[in-house]
Amino acid sequence: MTTPHSALRTPHFRPVIGLLGGIAAGKSLVAAQFAELGCEVVDADALGHELLGEPAIRRTLLEKFGKGILDASGAVDRRRLGRLAFADPESIAALESVLHPELRRRVTEAVQSARRTEAPAVILDAALILEKGLDRLCDVLVYIEAPEEARRNRAARARNWEPSEIARREATQVSLKVKRERADYTVDNRTSPEHTFEQVRTILSHVLR
Repeated sequence: MTTPHSALRTPHFRPVIGLLGGIAAGKSLVAAQFAELGCEVVDADALGHELLGEPAIRRTLLEKFGKGILDASGAVDRRRLGRLAFADPESIAALESVLHPELRRRVTEAVQSARRTEAPAVILDAALILEKGLDRLCDVLVYIEAPEEARRNRAARARNWEPSEIARREATQVSLKVKRERADYTVDNRTSPEHTFEQVRTILSHVLR
């Protein structure tokens, strides 16, 4: 553990803790454990899911990617969209041009609102914190460490992803080495949830003291 870069708690603004890690490293688990300790969680993935349901966004995505992104009900299917959007750099850029400006605005608004709650801290659970400059919203960064094999198994169970899909997506992100180096704290998520929880509890106590 290191000393956080900045700091932090004031009577009106709670510290923001951003979660870093590879795909299926356990960021959602760690976010949930911080929530158990009373923290407010801003889930960027949930905000992005809401965004896909908006008519204007749906229309624009249909123009760029076609009807193959829709499920049987006519809603945008995130897995189908992901397969098309991550096919090449141009498609990734097209997706980001539609979603990220508005998503960033909503994440920023949610973080600012959460900082004014009575929660001891705000947790930012977002896939692209460093890539999209969301670390500027954070006072502390926490890296979740998990071995590649475990991450592949989790992604296969939870998302039905092949190892090649994980590799393809991680190739578009900041490297795990850089994420690890940028973090103020590291959580070892290689053993049990109970062991992870004790580390989360310790980190929160360090951040708040």
